[in-house]
Amino acid sequence: MSSYRIVPPEPSWPRLASEEITSIASTLNIAPKNIEHVGSTAVPGLGAKPIIDLMAGIPDFDSSRDNLQYLVPLKQIGYEFDGTETTPGTWYIRKALPRRFNLHMTKYGGAFWIDHLLFRNYLRSNPDAVRHYEELKKRLLERLGPEPDKQAYNDEKSLFINEILEIARKEGTSIS
Repeated sequence: MSSYRIVPPEPSWPRLASEEITSIASTLNIAPKNIEHVGSTAVPGLGAKPIIDLMAGIPDFDSSRDNLQYLVPLKQIGYEFDGTETTPGTWYIRKALPRRFNLHMTKYGGAFWIDHLLFRNYLRSNPDAVRHYEELKKRLLERLGPEPDKQAYNDEKSLFINEILEIARKEGTSIS
């Protein structure tokens, strides 16, 4: 079954994210506060792809280095890294079983970190934005099909996301 489908919000998403955050923090020997639940599953009431996105912020992270101290332990708990960067400077590491998790490893306090927390926190406090975002994702999948080009899907969402980020910055949305 395609992961590019929007399912109704599951009350278990925050608990599953919290459990995985604890596992990752312990595995990497980093503070749990440096790992955040982000993406649509982190927003109450928002339909989402059935994938939980997490973001690990590492103070001295540099994606160009050979960071085996992160990759080897993550592999032991089911994460696979194929060299993909979510955006330049941020690794995309995924876990497929028993449940799909996407882990974005990035610089703590860097642009990727801040933007993801701003977007999540703005949506958490703005039900109208949540509704518009879910409608946009559903329209995109109707138009692009159940196995859309990932880049096209993400590019189409980017306009909305960037608009929300601009509003969040103007309104002083907190990242904590």
